[in-house]
Amino acid sequence: MDLKKQLASALGAGILVFSGSTMAQAYEAPTAPVVQQVGQATFGNLIAALNNIAVEIDELNALNGLTVQDVQLVNVEDLLNGNRVNALNNALNRNNVEILNLHNVLNSNDVDINVIRGVLNNSNIAVSDVVAIDVLSGGDVVVFHQ
Repeated sequence: MDLKKQLASALGAGILVFSGSTMAQAYEAPTAPVVQQVGQATFGNLIAALNNIAVEIDELNALNGLTVQDVQLVNVEDLLNGNRVNALNNALNRNNVEILNLHNVLNSNDVDINVIRGVLNNSNIAVSDVVAIDVLSGGDVVVFHQ
């Protein structure tokens, strides 16, 4: 075989191998995004986030490039014990207007907000179940829900 035929054969084989692996990857079953649970979320973090919803919304709006891995869900019930239910109810009642504002923001069409909404949807959590968010210094967003 001359050099042109050898080169063409090698190139063709490489394309087949490459396209075969690409096609195999394309048919892999999609996986659900991994939602990290926050091991360090505390009742105090929740109350602080509830009492600072406007600030947290401003910090959320300043984020760029939020990914699914940056969004962490915390069920409020996991943070409750004993008489903390009364403290939570008081904080919820005191901040009910801000919580509604947070719901409006989470229903907006911003790219980063869509990431949060996607994580909520994949976890079967409605936006109306969100009571607070905490935007951490590293860019992660903790979403507290009921």
